[in-house]
Amino acid sequence: MESNTIRDNVRKAYDSMAEHYLEWTHASHGTRLGYIQRLLDLLESQHKDQTPPQQTLHALELGCGAGVPGTQFLISKGISVTANDISSAQISLARTHLPSSVTLIEGDMMDLEFPAAQFDCVIALYSIFHLPRDDQRTMLQRIRGWLKPGGLFLGSFAAGELEEKEKAWLGATDGVMHWAGWGVEQTCAVFGELGWEVLVKEVKTEIEDGKAIPFLWVMAR
Repeated sequence: MESNTIRDNVRKAYDSMAEHYLEWTHASHGTRLGYIQRLLDLLESQHKDQTPPQQTLHALELGCGAGVPGTQFLISKGISVTANDISSAQISLARTHLPSSVTLIEGDMMDLEFPAAQFDCVIALYSIFHLPRDDQRTMLQRIRGWLKPGGLFLGSFAAGELEEKEKAWLGATDGVMHWAGWGVEQTCAVFGELGWEVLVKEVKTEIEDGKAIPFLWVMAR
């Protein structure tokens, strides 16, 4: 299946079950917020000795969903956020949960364009692994260019080698959900090949519909 078709099917799937997905993600909120806080702690430590001090940090969130809880948490910490999601239904929900100060961009993350060195951090939770593996590599390379020198990335990936598709995931009435990944060591090797310094690589297992699903969490500079 072509990359564009895969991504369009993912969009259709999320459009058809956006509200149910928001409910379903509640179990992972603690994990998400814990890693975002670790990212912000590291950012703060990197910026505390700047002269003059930077007034506002700028974040890009890829796959923001309904803006809950990640985007909400970022803005509560005074971060300026640009948030993207492929799903129009998710973006509509995000508009109801977020203030107008958040820049919301509807569309495929592969189509995004930003100036170089635009963001202090980029966050992609449970999103990049919906792309085919070649697109994931391309995305990580682009993200690196969008970050300021010393900028940080936080993302979750498949903990095992993976290429899966599923119709009607979480009751989706349209599209086909897709996940892909290299596994822990190869994912970190890809980061290294692209010039990233991997600061954190941790596998966390979550229970999804009674199944134990391991995710790889990566923080990189």
